[in-house]
Amino acid sequence: MTAPFVYATDEVVTCAWLAQLSGFSAEMVGEQLPRDTTGWSGTGFLTVAVAGGGTVPEFRLESPVMDVRGWATTPGTSEPPWNRARNLVAAVQAGTYRRTPWFLELPACSENAVVKTAYVLGKPRRAYGDFGDYAAYVVDLVLHWVPVAKSTP
Repeated sequence: MTAPFVYATDEVVTCAWLAQLSGFSAEMVGEQLPRDTTGWSGTGFLTVAVAGGGTVPEFRLESPVMDVRGWATTPGTSEPPWNRARNLVAAVQAGTYRRTPWFLELPACSENAVVKTAYVLGKPRRAYGDFGDYAAYVVDLVLHWVPVAKSTP
């Protein structure tokens, strides 16, 4: 019996793209903010969710608009560290300034991905309504990506 085919998704590709940026790692990126802050309070954390976008009907070119939130906290205080949260999304924006595609290995998927272009829409902005001592900044990130077959040994 063969394993089921696991497609690359906008969330998986965005997490892999963010994790390869300078200053980030796979442990700092996910679809949900970890409840336990001990693993990320020193570095910050990025969450991703699809906010919109489109596809090309003739072939699989994905163009999601991703809601990327940079989270920061300083446990034991009630002061949200806004500058650290802002710097996280500023680093995401800085990571888009590249003219060559990004090849992404997606270990949990049956395919890899190539991000052709990446850019942000609008300006980073504060996200209110978060937890009292958490700071969150949000930016809308557009990734144009295509799946690619995994090479066989």
